Amino acid sequence: MTQIFLSGTTKLGVEEFDYSFETNSSKRIAVVGPNGSGKTTLLRLIAGHERLRSGLLKINGNVYDEPTSGNFTPPHQRKLTLQHQDGSIFPHLTVEDNVAFPYRSKKKSKRKARALAHKTLEAFDLLQIKDKYPNHLSGGQIARVSLARSLTKQPRLLMLDEPTAALDVASVRQVHQTLESLKTSLLLVSHDPIEVLKLSDTIIALEGNKIIQFGTLKSVTSKPATQWLSKFFDLNLVSGTASGLEFKTGCGEIFHLPQNYSGNVEVSFPSSAISLHLSPPSGSFRNKWKATVTSLDKQDKLVRIKLVGAFDCYATITVPTFNELEIALGNTIWASIKATELNVLQKPNPAKT
Repeated sequence: MTQIFLSGTTKLGVEEFDYSFETNSSKRIAVVGPNGSGKTTLLRLIAGHERLRSGLLKINGNVYDEPTSGNFTPPHQRKLTLQHQDGSIFPHLTVEDNVAFPYRSKKKSKRKARALAHKTLEAFDLLQIKDKYPNHLSGGQIARVSLARSLTKQPRLLMLDEPTAALDVASVRQVHQTLESLKTSLLLVSHDPIEVLKLSDTIIALEGNKIIQFGTLKSVTSKPATQWLSKFFDLNLVSGTASGLEFKTGCGEIFHLPQNYSGNVEVSFPSSAISLHLSPPSGSFRNKWKATVTSLDKQDKLVRIKLVGAFDCYATITVPTFNELEIALGNTIWASIKATELNVLQKPNPAKT
């Protein structure tokens, strides 16, 4: 486990970035946010490739960057690895020699370096291709070689910037399996919500060059702070007006809220929180509405269903439930959700001109 404390600012060109968080016991952290929000800059700050203008960076209690004292630890002394999106393995070296390179950089002989790299090659299932050059490898194989070489350095913290962005589905699965088995602390930048859900237990969310939410995976996905986060995690999002415990959608549907709110709001809720019924569900504490099934998408043991009615949304149910309800395209069906599953995002009132 690697503990990171960061509270400070930096500037790149005209862009200013403000970061503040402390990871404590978190071992797998995902950094998410819109393009240009400062995700890669955050990784580069921690790696030492960018410097703070003000504030403090500590890793495992050691000060790595503090402008006021002039204390700055260079990248090669930080015992961490930053792997960029392209992986950047050496094209003129075989798989074996790429993985062994960190040992060679420490003045080990070629034979000794290869011997030390053997265990890593075996762990990443690369022994059969150890004599191949990068131009004869698939995208998934290149990604695994990159990870293997990064971990040969035995970093306390592995930082990955979009590690599967350019890979096909099969290659992504291979890389995810590798990352799920890692014992090294992981700090991951990703645009893929599934990747974030699979590989992280903590979220750092950035918007507008600053951290807008930090917390456990469960806390952020259940109560996202912004519309962007709701959309990123594939949550349903409905706009309307709140008055006390009542929420009225733009199409006139009435929902009951878990707490009192007022004004223009957006309500988000996970697709898995929706229950489907063949007839109007009973119970005064359930929000319910009628909708038409317009698409069906089976994924492993789940079925994702698009519902069109007073508003559009998605419901996710198990295959047994789907079969029991005998749902088909064009069916009219009832949907319901508990008030406690609703997360309310306050919308700012439009500025007057």
